[in-house]
Amino acid sequence: MTKPDDIAKADDIEAIRRLLADYCLVCDECRYDEFARLFGEDGVMYAFRREWSGHDTLVEFLKNAPEGVHLNTAVRIDLDGDRADVMSNFVFYTHDKQVGSMGIYEDVVVRDGDGWRFARRAIRIAKPSSHSE
Repeated sequence: MTKPDDIAKADDIEAIRRLLADYCLVCDECRYDEFARLFGEDGVMYAFRREWSGHDTLVEFLKNAPEGVHLNTAVRIDLDGDRADVMSNFVFYTHDKQVGSMGIYEDVVVRDGDGWRFARRAIRIAKPSSHSE
């Protein structure tokens, strides 16, 4: 039998998956203000050895990013009450259908009065392997 706590946890996991999907969609459609609202009031983005925090700087991050399509997969969510640690793979394709980057999103998401938001999103770009075959 399903317990109420299990239903609430499943609802939270689905809401977090939606947050990840919304990130890709609003980036790809250049919806700047919606992008910034995916982050909590003190939300921070780490990428390319830089940091962006606050609505205005997050909007600037997206305005200066190359346009293309983000694909997000292999999502792992470790839920702990109103906080979750999330890791997922991504691939970013530029409009000319080239892989612009790929790697791992490392996220901390938190629940606030409006739902789940990024407290921290770090983009770790995959580097070529040094292994030879």
